[in-house]
Amino acid sequence: MSSNRKKEIENLRSRLAELEALDKLEQKRKEVLEKAHAQLTETLATAEATLDDFVRHLHRDFKRIFGRIEREKAKSAPAKKKTGVKKKATAKKKRARRKTAKVTVKIPAGRYGNIPDAPDQVFEVKEKGARPKVLKAYAEKVGLEKLMRENRLPDEE
Repeated sequence: MSSNRKKEIENLRSRLAELEALDKLEQKRKEVLEKAHAQLTETLATAEATLDDFVRHLHRDFKRIFGRIEREKAKSAPAKKKTGVKKKATAKKKRARRKTAKVTVKIPAGRYGNIPDAPDQVFEVKEKGARPKVLKAYAEKVGLEKLMRENRLPDEE
């Protein structure tokens, strides 16, 4: 365990040294920028120019620099961890099962009679064309074989 602590202490010392070096660089940069600002304002004052004139003169350069700064902000913004915002887990929708196709009865051509819904009516079914709804409903109810046995009339020839 002591070796782990020693490693951790060394890591913390190296991290501290890095942070101190960064702090020194930031202080130097700040001093240089303050000195440059003082020189700029002094030079502009001696030339009887304003800071607005200076900015207008270097408009393109400033625009490019501000664009770069905005892009850096946009890149660094998603990297930060947002706190306090929790997303609700969305429930996945279950797929609806496909409905099985309703089996339709194909009634063969011929003449049919004695249907309980229309007992005195004779239905003529041709090879092509629509089948009567009453006949089709009865065939689906009792079955095609029973319809053919009991309700098919002999062909007239």
